[in-house]
Amino acid sequence: MEDHNRFDVCVIGGGLMGSAVALGLVRSGARVLMVDKISRLQTASKGNFGLVWSQSKGSGNRDYSRFSEKAVLDFTDFALWLEEESGIDIELRLGAGLILCIGDRELAARTESIKKFHHEAELHGERHPSIMVNQQEVQKLVGKTALGEEVSGGSFSSVDGDVNPLLLLKAMRRIFIKLGGVFLGGCLVNGIKRRNRSYHLETSSGKIVAAKIVLAAGFGNIPLIGMMGEKLPLIVQKGQLLVTERVKPFLSLPFSCLRQTGCGSVIIGYTQENTGFETGTTVSAAVQLAQRAVRIFPGLRHIRVVRSWASLRIMTEDDLPIYDEINGYPGCYVLATHSCVTLASLHMSLLPSWILGGKRPDIIRKFKLERFNV
Repeated sequence: MEDHNRFDVCVIGGGLMGSAVALGLVRSGARVLMVDKISRLQTASKGNFGLVWSQSKGSGNRDYSRFSEKAVLDFTDFALWLEEESGIDIELRLGAGLILCIGDRELAARTESIKKFHHEAELHGERHPSIMVNQQEVQKLVGKTALGEEVSGGSFSSVDGDVNPLLLLKAMRRIFIKLGGVFLGGCLVNGIKRRNRSYHLETSSGKIVAAKIVLAAGFGNIPLIGMMGEKLPLIVQKGQLLVTERVKPFLSLPFSCLRQTGCGSVIIGYTQENTGFETGTTVSAAVQLAQRAVRIFPGLRHIRVVRSWASLRIMTEDDLPIYDEINGYPGCYVLATHSCVTLASLHMSLLPSWILGGKRPDIIRKFKLERFNV
């Protein structure tokens, strides 16, 4: 086998997770190959809403809350480095994020949720980055654009924000190649075997040998890890989004269900549907999304929707990430989470040193696959 098919690490999966980890690995000096299968189903990175978000992550699990908060706080430096190295403005906005409530019932439920987050943080001598705001305070945050009468308030974070997920992915891939990484698209991995302390991959693009491999292929991890006799507890959840025509800037901060992009389009989302691997859009879901958006901003009733799409979320059974080395397969790592935008900064900075043989970071020590084997 020729030397150009041998690598220190092969990252299987070229989405937001795989690209962040591969970038960190090649930045550390490793010879890295990133392969990506082109699939209609694997569109989580392209269908992402683009929030850099901590205020709703980790209810009942302070470790995940803390992990998400650190990722958001590290995102500014991460983005500045990406933009400098890639020449791409990833349209990051941090410093304000709002989960909006309509009606008293939603506001009461959100208030109880935030109280729980605060209590869990206080038990560890920490502070959760969120506060509750009323309708008048929301209007002040929004500015001149009139809110609907049903808006009752919400929770506000002074550290959260949003980013353009497509430009984030493009920037990471560009720098990965710039630093010497090798990207192979349209590559299906058909077999994985461990021989002579290396992994031998049978792929649609030929044979590949790597000292270590990283499974970061979203739902594609299920058949990959099955080749090693393991199961991955992932849940399929579909989310639909609407995109409007471009309008003058009116919203300077993202809501959890509505945000305005740098080009002026308004993204409205998102649904949570259990439809298996079906990714078609429906009129009923579009109506649901549009009606809620108009209840928030009545002026949106005059704006045209230009497209809609649906994608699959990668959810674990307990909503927490999985970062682990597969038992019996040294040097084979499995990574799975639904929050690959928010966590991109830590995926690049924390995981590579562990994958290359360093100590497992304490902040992810509880996110092992074995927790499901009870």
